Amino acid sequence: MADELRQELDQLKTDIAQIRSDLADVAKAAKSTGANRAEEFQSSVAEDMRSAAEELRHRVEGVRQQGRRAAEGFEETVGQHPLSSLLAAFGLGMAIAKLLDIGGRR
Repeated sequence: MADELRQELDQLKTDIAQIRSDLADVAKAAKSTGANRAEEFQSSVAEDMRSAAEELRHRVEGVRQQGRRAAEGFEETVGQHPLSSLLAAFGLGMAIAKLLDIGGRR
């Protein structure tokens, strides 16, 4: 009876050692999978950031070009009609001054 009990106890010890080994293998696999997924996610985010930065650069360049064209058009218009432009600028300045002056007087 004692021998049977000892054999069962030895078998339980062997089984527990095997379970520990299996759990260690599962933990290693989970860690490896997690690390791989983290690397994939990091790579994906980096690529998305590069793509967004490139799109932003493209849009900024488009806005700059539109601004240059608008400024050139404005300069051309002023050059063609200098007296009208001067009168318009004077009138606009007077209107802004009048609006700003309203709050100062009471």
